[in-house]
Amino acid sequence: MSKSHPTPWAQYNFESEKYSKQYNQLIFSNIHRQFIKFLPPPESKILDIGCGSGRDAYSLARRGYIVTAVDPSIKMLQQAKKYNDHKNINWLNERLPSLEKIKNQKFDFILLSAVWMHISPHKRKKSINTMSQLLNDDGCIALTLRIALPDPTRAIYAVTLEELLKLAKENSLLPIYISRKAKDSFKRSEITWIKVVLKKSQA
Repeated sequence: MSKSHPTPWAQYNFESEKYSKQYNQLIFSNIHRQFIKFLPPPESKILDIGCGSGRDAYSLARRGYIVTAVDPSIKMLQQAKKYNDHKNINWLNERLPSLEKIKNQKFDFILLSAVWMHISPHKRKKSINTMSQLLNDDGCIALTLRIALPDPTRAIYAVTLEELLKLAKENSLLPIYISRKAKDSFKRSEITWIKVVLKKSQA
């Protein structure tokens, strides 16, 4: 019988080593190749929300970015620091929708990789607003959307592109890239992904 987790980060705390090893098998330049052309110049500030194993934060730091990597799972952050630490990364135990510890900061690029489906529907409006407030004008938010049935045992909720675009529009975020549905990197036939880049229009 599957173990049910009341929060998305509870499962990652419970099996942090397994998830860390699994996610570190994937390569940033492969799974996020569509996002690379939207990255800002080196030394820009990037926020990695739901950084998990730290794979993406590490790759971005090596590219010369100043990265703030946040995750609600303390155990996953421990794994990230162990295997993917870098002098350009600031690791924080934080989560959407509030991100209180960084509410006064600004970023040029925000990444949410396999995170949006863990945000419960009633928290998504606040989450988009928070990210918009953290983003510099002309900055971008890059998201991967899990298109599949919800999974209550893993605190995974249904996601639609239409919902995301509606919330984005309400916060002056314009879609500048929407991918076609792509196969899952772990070859799970029931799951596909859509990649989206939103750009903040100038006030």
